[in-house]
Amino acid sequence: MSNKTTTSKDKGKRVQEIDNGTTQSYKMRFLKPIIRPSMFKLSLPITPDELPNRTPYLDLVVPDGRNNPCRCFWTQLQSGKIALTRGWEEFYQMYKINLDSMLYFTHKGNSTFQVKIFNFGGIENSYQLRDPEEPPYIRTGNYEMTKCINIPPSASARVVAAKVKSKWPFFVMDLTARMMSSRLLSNVPHLSHFTGQRHPLILTHGHIQVEATYTRYSGKRDGSFGVISGGWENFASLCNFKPGGVGVFEVISTEPVTIIKVRCR
Repeated sequence: MSNKTTTSKDKGKRVQEIDNGTTQSYKMRFLKPIIRPSMFKLSLPITPDELPNRTPYLDLVVPDGRNNPCRCFWTQLQSGKIALTRGWEEFYQMYKINLDSMLYFTHKGNSTFQVKIFNFGGIENSYQLRDPEEPPYIRTGNYEMTKCINIPPSASARVVAAKVKSKWPFFVMDLTARMMSSRLLSNVPHLSHFTGQRHPLILTHGHIQVEATYTRYSGKRDGSFGVISGGWENFASLCNFKPGGVGVFEVISTEPVTIIKVRCR
């Protein structure tokens, strides 16, 4: 049974029916663009009072026919809105969500929301589950040493690249004074596991960890390179790298987030 409340001011307007149970009869819909790294937490443009069901979690499903929900718990932010926390990381990885993705949420009853995922070009996600063995960047036991994935421009950088022994993909770059004072790290090789135009990552050196963003250059000629921004300047300052050295950038993890360890030679 549902209640309908109307006043003289409501004439001509659609009446919102509210179920006396735990859900509302209307369908809540909203868009959420991914414009910053959101691997561990995703803020949503709704408050707890706007949730059709006040459970401490949302069950996320995608339109793939399998209807296997991924339960994501939420917490309230200082702004009053909510953010998905525990469980969101699994959903993020499972469907290869990245920067520039657009998520379309539709309430399907109780705590269930269907999420349609679109990429930068507006093409809907295929919803194929990620292969847990892909990419094989984290290796244990016996492994082969990797080779440098870029061709350093300077002789000193090429010497360093030839001497590096690593089980992880890596690239080397000359640490110039201009690079150390720039907000951007340019000409970064495009890593094979990056999808979309932008990708969140973490730069690390010792105990220092800084979130940053990789953006791929557009165009066929420059598409194999990109730029790291949104954290590079702060990272270079905290690490106190000196101009004239050579930086070794090792991709030590791609799950649950891309981590690049930086050493100075």
